[in-house]
Amino acid sequence: MNKSLVGRLRRQGLWLAACSALVATNWVSAGTTADRPESQIYQLPVPEYGDSTPWGEYFRQLQDTIALRWYEEITYYDHLYVYSHGSVTARFTVSPGGTFHDPYILSNTSNPLMANAVIRAIRRAWIGRFPTAVLAMAPDGLVIEQTFRFWDNDPAEYGLASSYPQLLTRRSPEIGGAYNLNLRKFVDLSRFRFQSRILEATPMNSGLAER
Repeated sequence: MNKSLVGRLRRQGLWLAACSALVATNWVSAGTTADRPESQIYQLPVPEYGDSTPWGEYFRQLQDTIALRWYEEITYYDHLYVYSHGSVTARFTVSPGGTFHDPYILSNTSNPLMANAVIRAIRRAWIGRFPTAVLAMAPDGLVIEQTFRFWDNDPAEYGLASSYPQLLTRRSPEIGGAYNLNLRKFVDLSRFRFQSRILEATPMNSGLAER
């Protein structure tokens, strides 16, 4: 085999190797891109307790409204002994008009009766229209994940940022009477049987909400 043939074969081999590497790179890039939602993924911040911004006040009203409706559902319409200790996490949507839709259970360490009570509470809840500032943040609505705990204290010890619905029965979250509660007078918040907290709030038009 002469030297020119050897050189030609060598060049062809290098060319084939380069093509193979390019195809492999494109395949990996295509797979990575396909796994990413095209729209932006972001969550709205969970406000600190006492946050007086429009989002902070609305967030607290939303959390308290759902928590209170859940408390009423399991205390006014049934006996507590039918519910097992544990926590339920649900996801649902809130429209800009203040109505709640599509609740479903993400996790449940209580029993099916508690999960059903959470679903009923969300479906029967109502809150006022989005304030202007919140509407600008989530014009299509919000996707909410919220946990509901019965004799199961929040392991994150979220404390004052959680809702204790047994303390809200004579207050109106819709007009801002709940997030002003001074819970600091209670030494041990874990003694409360009922506790609820919003874990995530995501605009409907974000990639995360569409997953």
